[in-house]
Amino acid sequence: MEFSETLAGVTPPLVTPFEGPNAESVDHDALAAVVDHVVSGGAAGVFPNGTTGECASLTAAEREAVVKTTVANAGDRPVLAGIIDTALPDVVEHAERAASAGADAAVVTPPYFHAENRAGGNLAFLERVADESPLPVFVYDIPSCTGNPLAAADAVALADHPNVVGMKDSSGEFTDFCRVLRNTPDDFVVLQGFDALLLPSLRMGADGGVHALANAVPDAFDAMFRAAAADAGEVESGASDAARADRIHDAISELFDACLDVGFAPATKAALVERGVLDHATVRPPLQAADADAVSEALAGVLAVTE
Repeated sequence: MEFSETLAGVTPPLVTPFEGPNAESVDHDALAAVVDHVVSGGAAGVFPNGTTGECASLTAAEREAVVKTTVANAGDRPVLAGIIDTALPDVVEHAERAASAGADAAVVTPPYFHAENRAGGNLAFLERVADESPLPVFVYDIPSCTGNPLAAADAVALADHPNVVGMKDSSGEFTDFCRVLRNTPDDFVVLQGFDALLLPSLRMGADGGVHALANAVPDAFDAMFRAAAADAGEVESGASDAARADRIHDAISELFDACLDVGFAPATKAALVERGVLDHATVRPPLQAADADAVSEALAGVLAVTE
């Protein structure tokens, strides 16, 4: 699969809806509704079992079932399955389960809790994952959750591995992001994960983005990508242009800022309730549900600018 072409757009890191007052089990019907919502809204791909999907709160069996439901409802969209964990054998087992469930690629962070104690530790871990994974691998830098940043030099080195096909960067470090863009092959897929940097990243040559809020407003992200592409001359220009891309990006950034205080899994679920996609915004501890008021005004702003 040519991921640089198929992922030219937004790939939502899917929420994982739960059933029961204490989020006892995954609600697969609700998950199917979310997948249908984002696919209908123009998502380029889908990413189950990521940070927004509360992957660290799911069992291995639940993760596999989430991938199966996602694959069954994603149509022709590529499915990038999170295989994030701390022990190498567990990471590889997640990859094997995801492959059996029909995923197209695997997404892995450096290990959390135990960070590398000197340069080279993360590189060694991720190279081992890539060596043993039955799926193509995207590396994923999100130091706010792992406490273990992936150096830009390591990302560049990993681009030479035959089974590493791309990177999702949620670090917020734009200089390092651009360094990876400059120093990796054209077919190495570089995806921005920090909403406030999405449009600048596209203008610097990023392939696409992976954004929690695209669960709720995939149509807004799709409209912004189309506007940015028109501005770059990649598609015929019409109503889409640089100014429209800027307006949508500003509105998305305001929603992003509103979600920072409450966390993206709770905030995204609250936004999905506001849009009528989910019936409730239940999350698993230690997360706590977000009040819809925390996101409703900023959500309305995004919807207004894309009407």
